[in-house]
Amino acid sequence: MSEESVQVAVRMRVFNGREKEAGATRIVRMEQLLKGSKTYITNPETGAEKVFEYDYSFQTFDENDTSAGQYASQETVFETLGRPVMVSALEGRNVCLFAYGQTGAGKSFSMLGKPDQPGIIPRTCNAIFDRVAEESDPCYEHCVSIQVVEIYCEQINDLLANRKTWPDHGHKPYLTNHGYVVDTVKKPCFQYSDINEAFTFADGNRSVGSHALNPESSRAHTIYTISYERKKRAGGANGKVIETVVAKLNLVDLAGSERTSVAHTAGQMLKEGNAINLSLTALGSCIKSLSEGKKPQFRDSKLTLLLQGSMTNGRVIMIAALSPASICFDETMSTLRFADRIKQVKIKVSKNVTLDPVADIKKAMEEMKAQMQAEIDMLIAKGGGHGHEKSEEDDQLKAKLKEQQEEAEQMRLAYENRLRELTETADDRHKAAADIKDMQSKALGGASLTNKADIKVPHLRNLHEDPRLCETLLYTFKEGTTLIGRGGSDKAPDMEFNGMGIIRNHAEVKWQDGTVIITPGPRSRSLVNGRPIEGATELKHNFRLWLGNNYAFRFVYPGKEAHGDPQFGSDGPDYAFAEQEIAHNASLDIDVPAAQNMPKETLIMLSEALKKVEQANMIAKDLGRNTEFEVKMFKNRVSGQDDVAVTVKSGKGVCTWRWEKFEVKLSKFAIEWQRWERSEAANARYEPLKGEKDDPFVDNDPQLVGEADVWLQSLANMMEFDCDAPVISINSTTEGYAKVSLLPCDANGGTGPWEDDDPMDPFVDEPIELLETTIKFKVKISAVVFDTNKTGSICPYSNVWCRYVFDNQWTETPPVKGTTFNPNVGFEKEHSLYVDEKALEFLKTGRMILQVYADVRENPTSDEVEEEPDPELDAEIEKKKKILADLEKEVAQKRRLLAALL
Repeated sequence: MSEESVQVAVRMRVFNGREKEAGATRIVRMEQLLKGSKTYITNPETGAEKVFEYDYSFQTFDENDTSAGQYASQETVFETLGRPVMVSALEGRNVCLFAYGQTGAGKSFSMLGKPDQPGIIPRTCNAIFDRVAEESDPCYEHCVSIQVVEIYCEQINDLLANRKTWPDHGHKPYLTNHGYVVDTVKKPCFQYSDINEAFTFADGNRSVGSHALNPESSRAHTIYTISYERKKRAGGANGKVIETVVAKLNLVDLAGSERTSVAHTAGQMLKEGNAINLSLTALGSCIKSLSEGKKPQFRDSKLTLLLQGSMTNGRVIMIAALSPASICFDETMSTLRFADRIKQVKIKVSKNVTLDPVADIKKAMEEMKAQMQAEIDMLIAKGGGHGHEKSEEDDQLKAKLKEQQEEAEQMRLAYENRLRELTETADDRHKAAADIKDMQSKALGGASLTNKADIKVPHLRNLHEDPRLCETLLYTFKEGTTLIGRGGSDKAPDMEFNGMGIIRNHAEVKWQDGTVIITPGPRSRSLVNGRPIEGATELKHNFRLWLGNNYAFRFVYPGKEAHGDPQFGSDGPDYAFAEQEIAHNASLDIDVPAAQNMPKETLIMLSEALKKVEQANMIAKDLGRNTEFEVKMFKNRVSGQDDVAVTVKSGKGVCTWRWEKFEVKLSKFAIEWQRWERSEAANARYEPLKGEKDDPFVDNDPQLVGEADVWLQSLANMMEFDCDAPVISINSTTEGYAKVSLLPCDANGGTGPWEDDDPMDPFVDEPIELLETTIKFKVKISAVVFDTNKTGSICPYSNVWCRYVFDNQWTETPPVKGTTFNPNVGFEKEHSLYVDEKALEFLKTGRMILQVYADVRENPTSDEVEEEPDPELDAEIEKKKKILADLEKEVAQKRRLLAALL
């Protein structure tokens, strides 16, 4: 068994449309060395250049730009990374190849590519079959199969299966002697076209799912597992298996690794953001542990659990996808640092070669049974005892016992399946492949995966935010009437859609005398070119059609292109255009100033918000929840940009969610809606989740009460500053104020008072005197005072806490327990800052953002509220405190004078 380092490659793509519109410049260049490579990145603000060293650096920015580095084509990347992967697999070594980087950095292009520029995955699979075809010895049999799973919100979905058969909470991994696996469709493949069909179906299945549930495609991980096995039989093709060589290729297209915005990098917001991409966080932790020689916690996420076998026994290769643009500096730097860390990991690599595999499996089964039985017996023994104090421990032991028994059964089934695989014939595998193909042909609700160019009749092509999934599903119209709607126990529609906002008899389309007319059903939601339709509407080439909440299509009429929408060329409209025109038409109905003059990016953001909020309302209605969601636009006080939030109205009251929180909630709503939809399809009773912990509509998280600005100008002269900073809610109402002080510190951390000409006094006459020095100061938050005119006579806020951002870092205060209009925060913290020109300008003109959070109780009663302090008494106390502080300053002054005289 040898030990190898993880191989790391970085790849730089071309500018995308957004980067070109922003006038971005290239800040990345690459250099190939005799051994390894270097990647340089320049900070666009300071001009400082940092260098990283990796195994490979691929420049796909510009073939003619030699200053960017040596150009690398898809073929170059495959020959460098993919072919060694293929050779390792054929020798019986596990391989894990994954792509990492922010959304849109080019991960999918490297892994999957385009039809005319295939990526590593299709090229590697093709090469495996080329090598298999060269085998002429009849004693050897080669078996190749593929599994494709998607991990979204810690739920494992089988992309090669009919979505209607998916378990409610996804597939559960179970342990085998080769690591954790999932029992999903494993399609036998006999030639590369079989693999390609699996890719096509998986893409179509992802498209159907994203239209139905609208998950963020960039936040889902996709794992393509290629299983390779070479069997050697004694005496020819029908003899006993005497040797097996087994390998797994885990080819992973990871979710976008967005760097969390500075506005949401601490506390509750960070927890919410990690709820969606927990797997990336866990992967980073496992890699860090491996690089430090510590035991990784693979069980922290489904992704790391499935990759455990490859990451602890096999070759691991990572492609870090980079944007070259100056506007993506932070995200690119984050990706480069992650890649730099993973290259330090070393992994043991062994060949999976087994002599007499049947005997080995039987022996392993016996050992497994003995081990599991011993563990079960031990748990049973621990479960003994008497007394009420052991009841909780007994429950935990019973749960552990049940888990062990389930794992034992899963391992038994896994070994039995392995025995079956060793004895199955080629005919058995061909039959299994045919059964899978038959199942898949009925799984996409009338969609065709046919080549687009081969369709000569009017049809719909799906639009998707992910370019790879765009136009992967084709729905053809027949002459006469085509019915569109939700499936059910009665006659199925010609085009079946089961997503949000789709009803039975949703619409019908008539193709007659060269004209295609769509007529929406009663109470259905259908839009043509961004506008709702209520009656018969003609469809013309390149028209945009929306069905329900999420299904977006481009109508294509071969032969009638000249009669279509004239504003498009041969490519037609994309998903962003279809969303933007909805927002343009819908913005008049929203309380948004100057909606018609919004920038394009803001309009797209608004369109996405409208669509997702409408989806949340549909889910609430379907599930019978008395909750309503509305879009709210506001000016983000941290970024200064237009932003969206969501107002939530329920029977308990009204609150506002930040968009990040709403997205996390929406993903949970969608999973719960999926449970409801399966119950409806099976004519079974839907059982809502019980308990506040599991119910996604229950919100017990602290709410953002408002934000306050604390201007830093006093620190430019190192002067003390006290203020009552108004706390402004997201609805632009003043909820109260925060009592905040900025206290300059001397070299010893003291805050004075200082005498005139005291060398310890940090005061400066001119801010320029602070340049190229390190200053110290304290931020003090004394209290928060809520406005009783706004809240009413009974305070709805409890457990109040604050957080503030300075130098891109958030600081949180402990919560103030209880309920009061005047929570005494009593918090202070010392900060230090190196003052360069940028920092000096920030001190002179910048501000510190302070946020106030609290548990918000709807309709509180008077007996829940603590007794309020007397305002007049509070004022008297503050007055006495000020007199005392003045006396202390006077005493200190006289002591220094006395010391000078002596």
